[in-house]
This record gives sequence, C-alpha cells and structure tokens, in this order.
Amino acid sequence: MTRENRRWVLVTGASTGIGRATAEFLAGHGFGVYAGARKMEDLAALGSVPQVVPVQLDVQRAADVQAALDRITAAGTGLFGIVNNAGIARAGPLMDVPVEDLIEQFDVNLFGVHRVTRAFLPLVVAGRGRVVMISSDSGFFAAPFFGPYCSSKFALEGYADALRREMSLLGVTVVIVEPGRVVTPIWNKGEALLGRAFTSSLAPLAMKVGRHALESGKTKGLSPASVGRVIHQILVAKRPKARYLVAREKMSYGLLRFLPAGMVDALVAKKLKRLDREGE
Repeated sequence: MTRENRRWVLVTGASTGIGRATAEFLAGHGFGVYAGARKMEDLAALGSVPQVVPVQLDVQRAADVQAALDRITAAGTGLFGIVNNAGIARAGPLMDVPVEDLIEQFDVNLFGVHRVTRAFLPLVVAGRGRVVMISSDSGFFAAPFFGPYCSSKFALEGYADALRREMSLLGVTVVIVEPGRVVTPIWNKGEALLGRAFTSSLAPLAMKVGRHALESGKTKGLSPASVGRVIHQILVAKRPKARYLVAREKMSYGLLRFLPAGMVDALVAKKLKRLDREGE
C-alpha cells in the first residue's frame, strides 16, 4: 500500500500509554499515523516507528493545532480519522480542589479535544471518516475524590454525543471508547497528587482512596494495546457502535448504569468505609 492510498489517522497524546500503543497498533495494521506529542524526545521515539509521522502537538496551544493542520494538509494524505486521546487527571476532595485545577483539567480533556476536532473535521468530512473519543469508565461513573477527572469525562461524553448526531448528517462516525483500568504512566503521574496539601476533613480518606486506586491501576489494569485493538476495530468496522467499554468488570459496570442512585451511593459508601479501615 502506498503513502497516497493509505488511510491516515491523527492520534493525540501519542507519547505513552494508550496513545503510543494505538499509534503502533494502527501503523502495524495498514494505517498511516500522525502521532501527536509535546516533547522532542517523545517525537524522536515516535519517528522510529514505521508508518508513524510524529507531529508536535500540545492540545492546549492553538498555534500547535494550526501548525499540525497546515502540515497534514500540505502532506496531501487526507485524514480518515482523529483519535482524541490526550488527557490529564486531577483529583482530590472537591472542597479542596483549586479552581485552577478544574480549569486545567477541562482545558486538556474537553477544550483541547474541541480545538483538535474543530480544526481537523473538514479533512475527516472530506474522507467520510471517523472521530474516536477516548473517554473512561469515569465518563459514566463519578468516583469520590476523582471529581475533576470524572467531570471532564462526563462533559466529553456529552460533547461526543452531540457531535455524533451532527456528523451523522455528513457521513462521519463518532465513537466513544470507555477504558476501565489500563496500565499507563498516568498512574505514576498520580503519585504527585498524593502530596498535595489538602486540608479538609476528607483529606486523609482521599489519600487512602488515591493510594488504592494507584496500586490497582498499576497491577490490575489492562494493557494499552487492548484499547488500541478496539480503536482499530472501530476504524475498520462497517457500522461501529456508539460506545465501547474496554474493561474486565463489564457486568459490574452494567449494574452501576442501571441501579438506583441511592443504592449505588450506599455501595460506594460501604467500600469507602472498608478502605478507611484497611488504611489505618
């Protein structure tokens, strides 16, 4: 397959984790990949992967988005898909979380998605292609002490639902991917959050919950490649579903979606009490 007739996809946040695994998987299965990353060392590493073209792209910077658009447009490959993967996680008791943390959380996880999607949609429309939003199980279940991250993913799902219904009129498919625990560097980055100076009465419990979440994420998560495989499936399927949950605990998640809120709240409170006792 030549460069001219290969389908090309832009993957944001491709330096590590789900983004890197997705870029490598798609490149190894017939796609050309524009891999967005911020740091020069990450761009250099991505450049060593066959069929991957590294693109400097910080989704918070409009200038980066425009430069990436100009470069991809000039390459003449067209663009079949966008995989909006770039994201960050902020956490803590909401009564302790600074407004600045929420602004940063949404600027990457929602506004950054919009900057990229809005810029590249004309290319995807021209190719009647696909937009894949990397959400999370946190996009439908709001865990205590992860309010900033959950809020941004709930917002992303609303954004994606609206976009899907609009883009269906133009022949473009929009799909949400909801990974559960995945072993990625985001858990290592979360270590720094445990050192934050939270001062409310909920801070000690939040720290215990945070440590438990980090340990579970590092030891019990799926591989990033498992998400990359699902994204490939979405890009090649004739009629992909609107949502794909990528997790081991699918039955449990199904119950969380349909049980009464009061019952879910009671289950969460019971788990929090258990973690509080175990962390003593």
